[in-house]
Formats: sequence, structure tokens, C-alpha cells
Amino acid sequence: MNKSPFISILTASLNNESTLNKTLESIRDQSFQDLEHIVIDGGSRDETHKILKENEKSYNLIWISEPDHGISDALNKGLRLARGRYILVLHADDQLLTPEILKSVYLILKSERFDIYSFPVLKDYPDKGKVLYKPVRILWWYHFKTIFPHQGAFVHHRLFARAGGFRKEFTIALDYDFFYRGLQTGARIKFEKQPVALMGGAGISSNPRLLVRRLREEFHVQKLNEQNPFWQIAQFIFRTVYFPYKARFLPKLTKRSEEGKYR
Repeated sequence: MNKSPFISILTASLNNESTLNKTLESIRDQSFQDLEHIVIDGGSRDETHKILKENEKSYNLIWISEPDHGISDALNKGLRLARGRYILVLHADDQLLTPEILKSVYLILKSERFDIYSFPVLKDYPDKGKVLYKPVRILWWYHFKTIFPHQGAFVHHRLFARAGGFRKEFTIALDYDFFYRGLQTGARIKFEKQPVALMGGAGISSNPRLLVRRLREEFHVQKLNEQNPFWQIAQFIFRTVYFPYKARFLPKLTKRSEEGKYR
């Protein structure tokens, strides 16, 4: 049996032919090669299969293509296949920033002291370009919003063993739900300053048309996971204020989406 890789990268894909090549290239070209890349395709009908076949022998790429029950189900399939010490989720419209980035990351992760190493990412918006997206270093803020950019979070496999995988009921806030549960298990966190990935700014979590759905999922995460009465009351107050505040911007954002500035 081959030696287990240090890093497993999971990519869920469905009809992403326009962006998948760049994702694969950014991983294939890494100078650090103690990794595996697992692509879980949901049965795409575009050129995804052709792209995967063209790349499968050029680096440690593993892929499956079959119908699934959404992104959470796809990522859970990837988790069952993953053999790495640390796991990174990189979506099919994301890229690692430079060919040297995983080599730099490995020097930080190799002690395996922390359950989550959280790095910033760059978010590439269609209208305003690249914006630095930093993790929130105030840990208690996770009671209200996600604090880790998923594409910058290297998660030790032991945390998945403790907290479990991704819940299928979430299609947008699945990462928030996982990190919420992970932090409740007492996960050890290390924040870093170096951006590691370029995150697509037009994905499902960034779509203004799905704003209300995203907020409702985030609030459901809190109701599902929080048992402390203090935080339950604080979350109720937060929801009462935050939901109407965000809803004020929905018509403007939807208009911009229709004008083609968001996808």
C-alpha cells in the first residue's frame, strides 16, 4: 500500500467545465507533492469527464462521477476516500494561489499541533476584483457567523472523527455547521496571515438571490447546535436585528445580479 499523503484536497464538482481546469492546474503544478486530490463529480453532462481523464495521470488525482444528494453528500464521499493528515476543501471554481503555496503551508502544518490551521483567501468578485478575506480571530464570533474561509482551512482528520462530516440538510452553510460542531469539541486553532487560495466570488454562498436561504441556514445551524442558554438568547437578538438589516440590501443586490455583475 502506498504511503498516505500529508494533505488531501477535496473538490465537489457538477458541470464546472469552465473553471475546473484552473482548479486542477493549480494543484497539479504544486512543488509540494505529498498530496492527493479527490474530485467528487455529481454526474456532470458537460466536458468535466474529459478534463478529469486528461489530468488523472499527471498527478495524484482520484475522481469519481455519480449522482449524489448535493455538495454535502459529495464531500462526505470524499472524506471516506481521503487518507491525508490534513484535509482542505477547494471548490471547482477555486485555485491555490501559487505553485509554492503548499510547500509553505506544510512547514506550518507538519507538527500537527492544531486541529485547524486557518489562512486568509482572496475572493475574486466579478464586479470589484480580488478582495482579501481574512478569518475572524475572535473565536466566540462563531456563535453568530462563520469565522473560517473554507478554502483556507486545513482541518486535521482527527477533527472529522470527533465532529463528524457534513450534514446533507445544508447546501450553503455546510461549512459553518461543521466548524460550529468542531469548535464545540474543543478544536485547537492556529490563525495564519498568508493567503493560500483564490476563491471564486460568484459561487452559491456569494449569490445575492440566495441571501435569504443562506441566512436561514445559518440560523438553523445555530438552533441545531447551540445548547447554552446565554448564547441562545444572544443569537435570538442577533437574528432579530441582522435579518432585517441584510434584507434591506436584497433588492439592490438582486438588480446587480440581473445586470450580470453576479452569477
